[in-house]
Amino acid sequence: MKKILIIAVMCLIGMGAMAQGKKGKGAEAPVPMYEVKSGIVTMEMDMMGRKIVQEIYFDDYGAKQATIMKFQGKKMRAIDVKGENVMIDDENKTAIKMPAMGMTNEKINFLDKSEKNIKKNKIKELGTEIIAGKECTKYSVAVFMMGQVVKQFVWVYKGITLKTAISTDFGEMGMAATSLVEDVEIPAETFVLPEGIKVQQMSQPPMMGGGF
Repeated sequence: MKKILIIAVMCLIGMGAMAQGKKGKGAEAPVPMYEVKSGIVTMEMDMMGRKIVQEIYFDDYGAKQATIMKFQGKKMRAIDVKGENVMIDDENKTAIKMPAMGMTNEKINFLDKSEKNIKKNKIKELGTEIIAGKECTKYSVAVFMMGQVVKQFVWVYKGITLKTAISTDFGEMGMAATSLVEDVEIPAETFVLPEGIKVQQMSQPPMMGGGF
């Protein structure tokens, strides 16, 4: 079950639900990812018949982000530490640095309407749809996964992805928000690695190391 949880976390992070803002060349401040300063997104995903609940916390317009996974009584927290995904078990005070499972770590900023961003990610607007009570713009984008470029569909509200859908060799994958709470106070410790915690380095994704 632990392997399945790790795979699920990696899939959800890799599918681009949230992303760190980046500083462009010559820019004085990071490019904001969202139009909302802070919030909590609750999302659900079906993983091999098991429901996984994901809570995404963000602050500073997406510059700070953390993902909390709930799966069959287990609870894990994933954050970005110096460009690496770190999955934290706060209860047992352990953590794992995870590889990117063959997916690009650079997430798409949907607030960036530049021609360069649109061409690079093959962004196409496909209309609007209500997700979790929010009017979202639906896009198709190109993402790099498992050594190939595949099409992904995303539903975006003020820069925040509230739904994703993608077809892979492993089958259909996707997740959708059930709620979004905007402009809430998020504790600072949500986004940091606790002091003194033991961190292990995962050498390769579990999918590539012998299956489930």
